[in-house]
Amino acid sequence: MLYAAVVIPIVNYDEPAIVFVKRAAHLRRNPGQIAFPGGIVDPGDADAQAAALREFEEELGVARERVRIVDRMEDVVTLALSVTVTPFLGMLEAPAPFAFDASETEAVYEVPLDALYAPNAVRRGTEHVVHEGTAYDVPTWLFDHDGMHVWGATARMVHDLLVRYPDPEDLKRRPYDVFFPNTTTFPISNPNQ
Repeated sequence: MLYAAVVIPIVNYDEPAIVFVKRAAHLRRNPGQIAFPGGIVDPGDADAQAAALREFEEELGVARERVRIVDRMEDVVTLALSVTVTPFLGMLEAPAPFAFDASETEAVYEVPLDALYAPNAVRRGTEHVVHEGTAYDVPTWLFDHDGMHVWGATARMVHDLLVRYPDPEDLKRRPYDVFFPNTTTFPISNPNQ
């Protein structure tokens, strides 16, 4: 089992937006798929949060110091059961001038939080997948917005975000300053996560 970590970035515009990336088509893992910035936890990373922030900076060209981690979400295991992903909710103050690395990231999408919270925006469905020559219809959460299609582990993270924060105002009000004043990291009990 491999371990990975991602940042679920929210940019605090007047109308906050969640950030997705489209992975470059030549990548070995999940080429061309919509994801959150992140990647495999390397041996040199202090922990999963450090890995998520390193990958965020590498993929989006935004200094990791600009991201304030405010929550560690539940781990998600990929459909192939080969990677456990730890998502971290991160806030960025606007503007967020992305200078993405084209060798890793094909595109960056900023989706208004209101679109994510629209009724039935995140829904149950199936994704047609071909693996080693065999076709499968995989049950998964789905989210579509302006031609962007999210499914699999990323869609499960989106669903988990909506469950944990059922009112978008919870994310817009930024209550984290009350709970985690003057902190830049979220406390983690297990240093290997």
